[in-house]
Amino acid sequence: MKKLLSLLSLLSATVMLAACGGGTSTDPLPQPRSPVFANPGAISVPEFTRDVAKLSVSSPDNNNVRLSLSGPDAALFSISGDGSIRFAIPPNFQAPSDANKDNTYQVTAVADDTYSAPSTLALAITVTSCPTCRVSNTSVRVTTDDTTFVEENIISSFEFPALIQPDTVKYTLTGAFAASTNWNNLEYNNASLAAIAARIGDATVSTCEIGGGGCDGPTGSITINNVTITKDSITFLMSGGNGGPDVGAQVLYTPPGSATAQVLGTYNPNSCGDPVLKGDQHYVNFDTSGLIGEKVQIKVFDNASGGCGFVAFDHFYQTDKPRGTAAGVLSKPLTPVKVTVEGAVTFQKMIPFASFENPVDMVAKRGWVGTGAFASATATSWQGTTGADANAARVGDKAISTCEIAGPGTPCDPPVGTLTSPPFKVTDPYFNFLMHGGGAGKNVGLRVLDTLGNVLLTYTPTSCGPSFVQNDDDWTHIDISALNSATIKAQLFDEEATGCGFVSTDQWYQSGTAWNPTGNGKDGGTVVLTPATTAKLGFNVSVAADAFTQVIGDFDDAVVAAQSWTAAGDFANPASADAWKGVSGSARVGARAVSSCELNANSKGCDGSTGTLTSPLVSVDASRPFLNFLMSGGNANGTVGLKVLDAAGAVIATHTPNSCNQASIQGDGNWVTLDLAPQAGKQVRVQIFDNEAGGCGFVSFDHVYLGAARKK
Repeated sequence: MKKLLSLLSLLSATVMLAACGGGTSTDPLPQPRSPVFANPGAISVPEFTRDVAKLSVSSPDNNNVRLSLSGPDAALFSISGDGSIRFAIPPNFQAPSDANKDNTYQVTAVADDTYSAPSTLALAITVTSCPTCRVSNTSVRVTTDDTTFVEENIISSFEFPALIQPDTVKYTLTGAFAASTNWNNLEYNNASLAAIAARIGDATVSTCEIGGGGCDGPTGSITINNVTITKDSITFLMSGGNGGPDVGAQVLYTPPGSATAQVLGTYNPNSCGDPVLKGDQHYVNFDTSGLIGEKVQIKVFDNASGGCGFVAFDHFYQTDKPRGTAAGVLSKPLTPVKVTVEGAVTFQKMIPFASFENPVDMVAKRGWVGTGAFASATATSWQGTTGADANAARVGDKAISTCEIAGPGTPCDPPVGTLTSPPFKVTDPYFNFLMHGGGAGKNVGLRVLDTLGNVLLTYTPTSCGPSFVQNDDDWTHIDISALNSATIKAQLFDEEATGCGFVSTDQWYQSGTAWNPTGNGKDGGTVVLTPATTAKLGFNVSVAADAFTQVIGDFDDAVVAAQSWTAAGDFANPASADAWKGVSGSARVGARAVSSCELNANSKGCDGSTGTLTSPLVSVDASRPFLNFLMSGGNANGTVGLKVLDAAGAVIATHTPNSCNQASIQGDGNWVTLDLAPQAGKQVRVQIFDNEAGGCGFVSFDHVYLGAARKK
């Protein structure tokens, strides 16, 4: 009876539910739809290539999709949120890493939106042989390191011009580079040059006689497109040119939304006597640490058809171990806020990393030194009130103020400290920067220093409040034209702990213009050199304090030098301070260097002058055993150079230069070091000699000293 009543109740409830539901309870609920892959078809990539493919996937329900990889070879790849698949390590066709060792890599792409069943797409990625993608892991007359031949670091080795020319995606070629595949005609058809030429891999490039078209006449360019910056430096070998703007290399950047590439940095070689590469002295690097993750173009160009109108180059690669001449610190353009910038020069000629965007990197890796309030940098350090006040002006995302430098609400005047740049070369007549703060008699501002820390100029602002850069009236300029080609430092300082004891600054750079867009900017003064300040400066060469502790000869004044050194032949009885200058001067320590080419106001031409200069006896200390000096000229036949003599006059050591194309010192590549450690505790003399009146009969030299460290 109870079962019958229960059955009747259930039937009654079912009828009532059907009546209430209007017959719709049988409609199916909507089901989530799985993501959809677009099939990319067959995938094939050449060996030593990291980028594989970019998958397209969509969600019919507009859900977010997470991508992953599975399968036997999945660990060898990565996949990003936009569908880009890359090899973790570029594959080697001759040493396959796939599970079957057959150069066909099996992976499955998985798309999961968390609401539906995941979708999968099986992929077979075939790696093909590419002999031209490899670089011969050899070098001739040039040194390399553990980053030089890493495949993913190499931008271009220029080994196979015939295969570069059709690759119009990676390369854009004009002129001689498009017309000829014989990019190394000079070296391969000139036995004497081949015997001294340096290279990485099997070939280099020189526009001198490219395609057999003469040395200066050929022109053209190679642009390498879509280079993703992954390391702190682009390093390469380059020679030729005469320092002019028509020959060299550039790094270009196209801002998002723009169709116009901007030049971030340019290097113009100045070695006209070197139509082929000759060694480590021709290494060059651009600092790209501020461009990590960005895409750039690299352009090598020869637009000169006259004298010195050629360029030789090889092996562009990325590395965290830069080598050779520093061609500049590259920065993409930053957005100005409440100020007007001069243009591209504001970023192209920036003092290294002086946009102050990344304090940690500046101190940890870029050579900036902070004391006091600037010590212990963090990602948000140094902003002070510039980061909190909507009225603050700046270039980029960050500026500096020592007011509240420890954080919002912290003291304004008491913080003190200094922030000193790494050494940089003066290339332009003006040092422009934004600065506000200080007051009459307040010890805050900016100092120009030599590399030893000696003050060459001090600027102190007197604007007091507000505690941040306000507008274009805060642009300030210092005339540094007297320092052209010198290596210096700049220092921000706040040494005032009382009222108006703060300083705000941003965007330090060099320019040919004293930037003053409103006409109300500040004149920060002019650097004026004295003989004493000049003596401690390196022009186109680098020097440190060690170079001035035990100087044997600085040759800043020929008359003075002749009073302590014994001068014979054409060095005797100099008529003026400039008598020994000759053709020297572009690279030197102090006021002057020496060249016997055109000695004594060119009285005997370039080769004709002969003579010797012999130093007084000097003591060799065990803690300072290295004889360092700058020297060029000669042809290694032993007729010009430097000797070290013992107290009795016997020859202990000799250096004979072999750079006939360098009648004057060119730069740091001309430093020479002789180890005199066996003479510790003894006395020696240094003798510089030119005994050659014929071809290559000249010697250029400067700044002979005993140091604790080798210069070369």
